[in-house]
Amino acid sequence: MPAAARELSAAGVRVVVVGVTPRDRDVARAARADGFLLAPFTDADVLEAVGMSASDAKVILLVDDSPLIHRHTVPILEDDGYEVISCHDGAEALEVIRSRRPDLVITDVEMPRLDGYGLCKALKGDPDTAHLPVLICSTLGESADLERGFDAGADDYLVKPVIPEELSTRVRGLLAGSLPASRERILVVDDSPAQRHYVADCLSRQGFEVITAQDGSVALEKARASRPALIVSDYEMPVMTGFELVHALRKDPELRAIPVIMLTARDSKRDMAQLRAAGASAYLVKPFAQDKCVALVERTLAERRLVAYKEASRVYISDGARRAAEQRAAAGEMDSQRADERVMSVLFSDLAGFTPMSEKLSPRALIELLNGYFDAMCPIVVGHGGDIDKFIGDAIMAVFDEARGQAPAPERAVRAALAMQSALTTFNLGSAIQLRMRIGINTGPLVRGDLGSRVVRRDYTVIGETVNRANRYEAKCPIGGVLISESTRAALGELVTAEPVAGLELKGVSAPVTAYVVSAVAPARQEEGGEA
Repeated sequence: MPAAARELSAAGVRVVVVGVTPRDRDVARAARADGFLLAPFTDADVLEAVGMSASDAKVILLVDDSPLIHRHTVPILEDDGYEVISCHDGAEALEVIRSRRPDLVITDVEMPRLDGYGLCKALKGDPDTAHLPVLICSTLGESADLERGFDAGADDYLVKPVIPEELSTRVRGLLAGSLPASRERILVVDDSPAQRHYVADCLSRQGFEVITAQDGSVALEKARASRPALIVSDYEMPVMTGFELVHALRKDPELRAIPVIMLTARDSKRDMAQLRAAGASAYLVKPFAQDKCVALVERTLAERRLVAYKEASRVYISDGARRAAEQRAAAGEMDSQRADERVMSVLFSDLAGFTPMSEKLSPRALIELLNGYFDAMCPIVVGHGGDIDKFIGDAIMAVFDEARGQAPAPERAVRAALAMQSALTTFNLGSAIQLRMRIGINTGPLVRGDLGSRVVRRDYTVIGETVNRANRYEAKCPIGGVLISESTRAALGELVTAEPVAGLELKGVSAPVTAYVVSAVAPARQEEGGEA
């Protein structure tokens, strides 16, 4: 293929290479192909690849004062076929734009000399650059930050850390002259046909799918039928007012999350407080310009996407990782990596004989079985104050830290382990596949914090000998039992009933150890904040 591609290129024929792995992209580059498609691909991907190979590459100006962001983002954009110019603050970007006209600007907010808001205002305020699309990419993700961005004239807003696929989609849409083709559905509600058309027209021209209703009652039925991403509603209408519409939406579990922008002629503080109390996401005082309406809609939808992303990503990361990320974002330390040493209890659970059992199941049946098992086990860990660190196949690794108002970490870990074994008995009832589990617990010093790349992906986890030994105790645990270390046993005192296992040999540990098989734990003591 490389030789053929080079021959065709030498003959003046434009070549788009189709590959099946990301490494094929490097082969295509070596062959000097004009474009690359990674299978499977869509019709839009084909058109984009052909279009890009048939003309000069689009130029993107990346403005950010962090060298790490440039090292991370430039390869993503170049892999998509764009030419990238790098700048490190807004003032430098304005100088570059005078001599080199980019097709798109991606800018951070917090930068020296001229920040991203100032750069955006300067570009949109100049007739020569007002058409230039601007994508703000920042760690600032609160509603006020997004509002400032769209008020400054930004065409779109992404909150760091940015997923490469999401960046590619937004860039592709902006360069095509609009935001992504699958724009959201918006319901416009107003009893005035002229006002309905005024709002619907400006939103339709931005690529939104717009449906309309003449009053709140009709809007409520259309919202139930079409599930819009946003509702723009007048305040004073017959049959059902905008205020009553918001109340009805918030009472419906399936509609309460839909944001509502209220159009009103009232602008007193009391009126605004009433709208916020009713649950309106934002308001627009009449009369208003269409660009003001579009900016408010874009900001509200951006906030909604951010909330949806946070909610969807919540189950993919541990609570400890989420808290650490929120603390770093609040402190403006997203590029920092931190770890600290502490004493914690580590729990490993594993299903006995699961590998040969899984070979008899189809992939779908295996996933359904494991997910059902995790659904039964994980709430028990969390309910006892544990943090699910990771899943390793069918194994669960959880950590228990000391927490104010809760029982000591070793106690909570053992209570969780016994409850898991009990829950597994219930889970197996009526099932043709009977699962059996081992659980090991160790308590001691370890390091908890960031592990991984600063700019691509990092994990918030625990490492150290305490973690390794917890895994070893699980491997030596009797099936259906809970095996704890001597340090864990010592921390529990008279609370636990356990049989010692002396002379236990653990992999990688030079001397034999004594472990304990737990049979019971005393009822939780309310004055210590223990769980029942």
